[in-house]
Amino acid sequence: MSDIGDQEPGPNDIDVVVVGSGMAGMAAALEAAAAGASVLLVEGAPILGGSSRLSNGIMMAAGTSLQRASGLEDSPDELFQDYLLANQWNVVPSLVRRLVDELPDTFEWIQDLGVLFAPDLIPAGEERVPRGHAVVGQGQGIVDVLSRHVTRNPNIDIALGQRVDRLLVEDGTVVGVASGDDVIRAGAVVLATGGFGGNPELWDRYLPLAAANDAAWYIAGEVPDAGDIFKLVEPVNAYIDGVDRGGWVLCADFNRDPQAYLPGWLVLVNRSGRRFMDEMAPYSVVDPIVRGQGNRVFAVFDHAAKTSATADSIKAATKVNLEGVVRSHWLEEVLDEQIEAGKVKVGATLEDLAEKLGIEPENLTGTIERYNDDTRRGHDSLFLKDGAHMVPVAQAPFYGCELRLSLIALTACGPAIDPDARVLDNGQAHVRGLFAAGECTGGTIGSLYLGSGNSIANCLVYGRIAGRNAAGLARGAADATAASTDSDAAQAPVPA
Repeated sequence: MSDIGDQEPGPNDIDVVVVGSGMAGMAAALEAAAAGASVLLVEGAPILGGSSRLSNGIMMAAGTSLQRASGLEDSPDELFQDYLLANQWNVVPSLVRRLVDELPDTFEWIQDLGVLFAPDLIPAGEERVPRGHAVVGQGQGIVDVLSRHVTRNPNIDIALGQRVDRLLVEDGTVVGVASGDDVIRAGAVVLATGGFGGNPELWDRYLPLAAANDAAWYIAGEVPDAGDIFKLVEPVNAYIDGVDRGGWVLCADFNRDPQAYLPGWLVLVNRSGRRFMDEMAPYSVVDPIVRGQGNRVFAVFDHAAKTSATADSIKAATKVNLEGVVRSHWLEEVLDEQIEAGKVKVGATLEDLAEKLGIEPENLTGTIERYNDDTRRGHDSLFLKDGAHMVPVAQAPFYGCELRLSLIALTACGPAIDPDARVLDNGQAHVRGLFAAGECTGGTIGSLYLGSGNSIANCLVYGRIAGRNAAGLARGAADATAASTDSDAAQAPVPA
């Protein structure tokens, strides 16, 4: 371990500086080192891993050896089409193309490093075959393996507790970084500083949906100094892409336990009292649907559902159960607490409940009447929810609460990059010497977060690309400098 200012002086103190030590940053450091570069990995926190440690550890990929071993036929081409169609092409196609093409090899790479994957794949979103590759040990499992390799690599030096506060820029080229009075020159810089969800001061400008929601919260808690990326890239006129994009989870304002999927016995209605979606849809699909409802909807259920709400029953009624997820929102004891707190409303009749929720009583009663008819038939005639998980809303008293897209799982706004992970300026030219990867970038994650593992896929693939290309640029410049020095020495007069 070292400080930034500990590097040996020279034309360049180091080949590549990587700022940030989450999955993207450590992947970049390892690939740059593998390409022969000397690397300094700088992390503002006292430990490696960033917010990557908190992820569920799902990696989205198509055409992998694990899929083939499971008898699943899939391909990067199919994922590419699904990705663009789901986003209505509101994403940078070249970034997605590079992402999906590199995913099978990146899966093998991370597995060869020692990351263990569960044998059974899970649905990452709405897809023909499962693409969610689940890591044993979740995000921490990936971080532990990457950290082990980073700390043992002789080409990588690590500076913890060092926050980079500016880039060194000469004639439009990034030539290093600085932290206070400490300056280090480098052949290339990779920014992998993570997202800014924990910094509410940036929400107005870059995440308006959160700014408009007084119940919004970030999965890792408040991180006031998150979002360094925006100040760092100001001097190079970087184009900021992905405003208001990220991964959101619909939830009630009960507690801070992240739960991406709702139990199937809930009925969701909008402010008009009408159903508008399959309540068991994956959170990637829920996001745009709920935005279309003004990000304010209601969950309705009856007394029979409340009294049978145990951890086991909730798990059985949930479409996808992720390892380590605490299912506390809909437990009976939690619901009773929220009734006492006034966040769950209680009505002796559906009309009474509607009045307390502020929605149209006649519409709600009609909606529930149709839903109950569908439940008896075992078929959702409107939104095709799995009939096995539909239960009638018939036993008084009735309950309801407000839900919003409140949990910020990740952000996807930052400097635009090209498929080689080079940062682009406002004129779409690449900024020489500067690369970026992971959650701090914009353009790869579209207007729709495709599903579980989209972010980890992005971090690992573009972290590797950034590291390789940064090393290539830095080593090329170093080799050229060495050749020039050798040539000058050869032409110098021999002393008498």
